[in-house]
Amino acid sequence: MLWVGRLFEERHTAVRLTVVGLSGVGYLVLAPGGQTLSLLDRFLAIGVIAFGYVGIWSPVAVVCGISAALAVGWFFGADNDAVPTVALAWAMFELGARRSGRQVWCGLAVAIAGSMLSDYDELLDVALTVLYAATAAVAGPLLLGMHVRALGELNRQAADRAREEMSRIRAEERTAIARELHDLVAHHVASIVLRVGVARGVLPLDDPRVRQVLDDVHATGAGALADLRRLVAVLRDPGSTRYASFVEPEGLPVALRTAVDRSHQIGLTVQVDIDPDVVRLDSRTALAVLRLTQEGLANVATHAGTTARARLSVRLSDDQVEFDLRDFGGSTGPATGASGGHGLVGLRERVEVLGGRLQAGPTESGWRLTALMPTGATT
Repeated sequence: MLWVGRLFEERHTAVRLTVVGLSGVGYLVLAPGGQTLSLLDRFLAIGVIAFGYVGIWSPVAVVCGISAALAVGWFFGADNDAVPTVALAWAMFELGARRSGRQVWCGLAVAIAGSMLSDYDELLDVALTVLYAATAAVAGPLLLGMHVRALGELNRQAADRAREEMSRIRAEERTAIARELHDLVAHHVASIVLRVGVARGVLPLDDPRVRQVLDDVHATGAGALADLRRLVAVLRDPGSTRYASFVEPEGLPVALRTAVDRSHQIGLTVQVDIDPDVVRLDSRTALAVLRLTQEGLANVATHAGTTARARLSVRLSDDQVEFDLRDFGGSTGPATGASGGHGLVGLRERVEVLGGRLQAGPTESGWRLTALMPTGATT
């Protein structure tokens, strides 16, 4: 976004020129020397102050214009060139701070010539003195501006190197995480899927319920393994795989129904109310809704028991999606007393990243999980 950086630079330049211009106006109005200026000197001073704003776009043009004003002032017999001289010094600073190469050298030559012409009467007597004074008057601000520009360039280079180093460190961290996921988690999940597949083929499964359980475990493990492989691919090369590859908005209703069906298979009774317009969600929000459903139903089975009753609602309202999952307890106790995991923390982080908010807590008869997120819908 080069135009954004240029606009930012132009705005700061305008502020600096305004401050310098106000100091010139203050000299004309308040200083004793400014109050006694002739009409010609006052006209040149006001013209130089106004013309200085051209420096927002072209510092070298301002240097040439003010140098020409000094020459015109000498030609018509101006007596006081304090404002044009100070303006030329500031223009040289702006030139050095914002330009380089041929423009700087051309501006320096023109500025020296203009300064010498303003002292033309003395030039005939002490040429070297006038040349030295003119050179020092314009070269000093120019060098200062070039120094400021060099410091800014060094800062930008240091910032670029810091960003590159940070990117390298993050890439190494992602690679390490991807390696551990592949070597540990994915390896064990693949072993589980393989063993379940072998069990289905060699065991005498007379009870259809046992076969159904094994089929479900095999399908769940295979799906988890596919998701792990996609996650490893994203970690190793974020640009090669879309973040939304885990679930597309068009497939969100099917993915939600699959999560609910698996809950039914373990004994949960889930009443579902899903807005058909969820297909309008963007990919990140769709994935958040799916993860909320999966984690929420898993928590219901874990903490309320596999015979619990729950109600799931996903509704779109204006530009927000409202997620609500509550359970009403079951006839048996919790399936396990395990607690202290990071599931709820991860869900809260996922929702807050999208600009939403998540609430979870006990109710009179069970537990409730709600989330409100922007839809990010596309038209």
